[in-house]
Amino acid sequence: AILAQASSFLSACASLPGHEAAMAHALPDPDKMDILEPDWVQARQEPETVQRKRSKTCPDEQRLTVMSLNLQYYSSYPTDEAAAEKKLFEATGGNGGVRPDVIAVQEGLASRNVLSNVGYELEVCAGDRGLAQTVREMVYGDTAALGACPEHLRDQLLCNQIYVRSGSGWKVDDVGVAQISSDLTLAGGEGRCSGRLAVRSVVWVRLRAGSASAVVMCAHISGGRFEDQYFVQQLAHERNAQVERCLEVFQGMRRQDDVGILVGDFNACEEYEAGGAMQSYFNFGIASAPGVQADAERAGWTRAEELEEHFKAYMVAPFASLREKDWRLAYGKEVGVTSAFGHLIDHVALSSQSVRVQHAEVRHLTNQKVGGKKPDTDLVITDHNAVVVELLI
Repeated sequence: AILAQASSFLSACASLPGHEAAMAHALPDPDKMDILEPDWVQARQEPETVQRKRSKTCPDEQRLTVMSLNLQYYSSYPTDEAAAEKKLFEATGGNGGVRPDVIAVQEGLASRNVLSNVGYELEVCAGDRGLAQTVREMVYGDTAALGACPEHLRDQLLCNQIYVRSGSGWKVDDVGVAQISSDLTLAGGEGRCSGRLAVRSVVWVRLRAGSASAVVMCAHISGGRFEDQYFVQQLAHERNAQVERCLEVFQGMRRQDDVGILVGDFNACEEYEAGGAMQSYFNFGIASAPGVQADAERAGWTRAEELEEHFKAYMVAPFASLREKDWRLAYGKEVGVTSAFGHLIDHVALSSQSVRVQHAEVRHLTNQKVGGKKPDTDLVITDHNAVVVELLI
């Protein structure tokens, strides 16, 4: 079928200049084709999808599919529970797509479980383990954020969670949770509140399938529009240290054959690019903020360029920690955007260079709020898109 389609295409293009040379190289030798290639070599090319050649699985390899899902403490979740459940079912591959073995949830609520009805079992929740704060505390009492959250949820525990699909070939060996944030005190003023940095945690599960073993961790790194206003106050070091603590948790309990997989919302893109989304955010939301200006003056950062360089270091700090420990990201910006503001902030990092990334894609659960772009979904359930990654371990 692949050869027939290619031949038809080339015949249609035969009148184009230079078509002879193109035809001489276009058709593969059938005897050299991998029978598993066509689905991926000829795969669709949407910008939201990363396609990687699917190769034959080695006898001792196991496929593990992981989803990162930020539920935004249900602030955007539809009141129509049936419609929301249908959307979740579709997003988790329930209509014939690839179903994740593991869903790593950020900004879930300890009091609410919407994934059990679509075939997933809650394995670990930071709120159940005493390492979580309420929505009100996590957004520092911000009136606008609380206004978007249903009143009865504002004092519920906001937390990281990990779910495993019922019937998955991966079985849970162990689970755990650890605090990754420090006891840093944020100095307020200029419209900002003062107090302790909101608590951040990492939750984890150890999974086994055959001879393969993996530790999947879920974290939500400090940052975002509330804490970015304090970035001058040692928060670059804090963001760096939180990722380091996640990796230390893995190192402290890893077994010889364990592969580490860190999933979560890093509140930043991997790269800070001139003219990119993070620079635009700095220019319009950070640089002129009164609190940031006051902190910069106290720090002696008098030049605008100097302030931006420090902000850049703050934003990309988590990725510096990963590189220092030889962890790698499973995908880059080619996968598309995950926040409603045009950023790729949800990431999957791997401890081993031997893990093969088969496929990564965005599954739309939100629409873009800037740029006048057409809707990606007819039903918004959060302010993030989910990301699904297929791994061979």
